[in-house]
Amino acid sequence: MISCLVVSATTARRHKCKELTTVENFDINSYASAKWYVHEQAETIYLPKEENYCVTADYTVKDKPTFWGYTVGVSNEAQDADGDKTGGELCAIRDPDYPDNPSKLAVAPCFFPPKWLAGPYWIVAYDEAEGYALISGGQPDKPTQNGLCTTGRGFNNSGLWIFSRSQERDEQLINKVYTIAEDAGIDTSVLNDVDQSDCDESERNDVSLYLRRN
Repeated sequence: MISCLVVSATTARRHKCKELTTVENFDINSYASAKWYVHEQAETIYLPKEENYCVTADYTVKDKPTFWGYTVGVSNEAQDADGDKTGGELCAIRDPDYPDNPSKLAVAPCFFPPKWLAGPYWIVAYDEAEGYALISGGQPDKPTQNGLCTTGRGFNNSGLWIFSRSQERDEQLINKVYTIAEDAGIDTSVLNDVDQSDCDESERNDVSLYLRRN
């Protein structure tokens, strides 16, 4: 019995999730200065793998806070294999639980108070010169078999993304961000590739029409 407890305690220590740190001296204006192309993302209830095509994110710093205090506009877009688009407009604010940390944001529909529905959006790594960003949907708190941790797959406290300023996939850069994530204690096995090819609207629709006819 005692040996079982010792094994359980050792396992718990081994699988304790590493506290996630985010970008220091984060500049939201720089971050929001151009479109981001998503090259890797984890599947969640609102991000099915079937829509891992041409995924982009645009951010706009608002001139003044909204009624609910949101300071950033968020525009997400994705497509499925047939070129059908999904996405929408959201808003972001500093995470209410971490108001002094500008790289810990929270995102929600613009018409809801952030305390009600806003989910964490934490910028774990960001380099404008190299053109990448690593984003986690909050603190990973679910230990995995390899000793790392993940977030959930629901609406909030979920998600993991690798962004690039370039729509063209750069495997070397993506692998670098994978390493950053794993060093931070994040299990990257949840990530899936996003297809950023044939993202011109007319081109993708032509391909879709050809596939349907054949």
